[in-house]
Amino acid sequence: MAFSGGLRLTDLNDYITPGQECIKPVEVKKTGKSDGSQIKVDGTGGYYEVSKDGEETKLEAARITLNDCLACSGCVTSAETVLITMQSHHELVSVLKEKSKQLVVVTIAPQSVASMAQKYNMSTLQVAQRMTATLKGMGVDHVYDSAFARDLTLVESAREFVERFKASSQQLPVLASWCPGWVCYAEKTHAEALPYMSTTRSPQQAMGAVVKNYMANKLGITPDQIYHVAIMMCYDKKLEASRDDFYNDIYKTREVDCVVTTGEFDRMLDEQGIAFAEISPAPLDSLFKTNGDSTALYTSAGTSAGGGLEYIMSYAARTLFGVAIAPEEIADAGRGTRAHELIQVKLVRNQSDHREMVLLDPETRQPVLKFATVYGFRHLQNLVRKLKSGRATFHYVEVAACPSACSNGGETEAKYTTSSASQLPEDNPLVKELIYGWFGSEGLDSPLAKAQLHTQFHGVETKVNPLGVSW
Repeated sequence: MAFSGGLRLTDLNDYITPGQECIKPVEVKKTGKSDGSQIKVDGTGGYYEVSKDGEETKLEAARITLNDCLACSGCVTSAETVLITMQSHHELVSVLKEKSKQLVVVTIAPQSVASMAQKYNMSTLQVAQRMTATLKGMGVDHVYDSAFARDLTLVESAREFVERFKASSQQLPVLASWCPGWVCYAEKTHAEALPYMSTTRSPQQAMGAVVKNYMANKLGITPDQIYHVAIMMCYDKKLEASRDDFYNDIYKTREVDCVVTTGEFDRMLDEQGIAFAEISPAPLDSLFKTNGDSTALYTSAGTSAGGGLEYIMSYAARTLFGVAIAPEEIADAGRGTRAHELIQVKLVRNQSDHREMVLLDPETRQPVLKFATVYGFRHLQNLVRKLKSGRATFHYVEVAACPSACSNGGETEAKYTTSSASQLPEDNPLVKELIYGWFGSEGLDSPLAKAQLHTQFHGVETKVNPLGVSW
């Protein structure tokens, strides 16, 4: 199995369709008259401004960073020599070769483990142990499974939803914000959707805060003394890591220094001549004293988007309405594998990427919670139209830019089925130890928890008509 070839940050083509023009605001000063100058392109792709007197002035190539890019690959062309500042596995290899006093920490997403497990026909535990051994053999100091950070953000996301549901002043539906492709799209084309976004960080960025703040403090070092790499399922996670919101101005460091996609990690194995199947497994690392079962991986019920809908719906059902329904039961109902008397499921236009799930009151059989999954830009545009017109009657929407969510991300191609054990996020002993070890007796109610586990969003004014983009 090869990982998805749908997106690469190299070999960019030269075609820009109408509506894919760059929407990065650039100030252009107009003088009101033209001096008759022209633009010349030489044989090497260099650009020159030629005045009417024939004088040539070489122009600098435009430079665009990951912060500016929507990751659509249509706004960047090789002919225009637009340069992208990239993160890649080559950076990780370079850092390890030139290793200084920095501590190198790698965290791995469950989706990436699942993809590698499918490709190599191994269990997720076997893959995690071999990834740990491979990275440590290359010089990485610590390798962590980011599943406990996902559980932490699930707990906080559920708390945030219940708080917003109870507050009449808060706007509903709550829109999941773990997908950076969706966040970029909303910020740059639909700023009216931003007040609905969940402010709880994604697991990647929660892990960034854990490594660069909690872990650094425990080790008695500063955040800039840790080089943090995240192995993730999608190129868009690079965009998320590069956001200014996750940059420490005091220590001049990002919470996640480099994102390596699943496919990049696999290509790195080939480039380094590493036979992954022949690697001797290594025990899993733990940040905590409460190590639990080091021979098992734990996951949450739900789709590859992270299990947000299933857990938050379960938490809200028992917290708000006293209805005990497990996330696994909601997941089974959503997949159509097992019906539940209190859950109604509707596939909108028979599309599995747009599913509505309603929780019924056990006594009145009236709807009390309306949740939905919306995956893929075609369905996202419909969701935004409903928000604008006030026809979005949901309480919570799990959103992902890719059809089929993260199992079909830019560098992930796998059915999200694993042999991992399942547990409620709040029952994860690592989460409990982290919460009270980091935030003190106030736990998630502390101001520090709010600062470390939440983020914000920024609308960008643009004249581009998003409805002119064909997805």
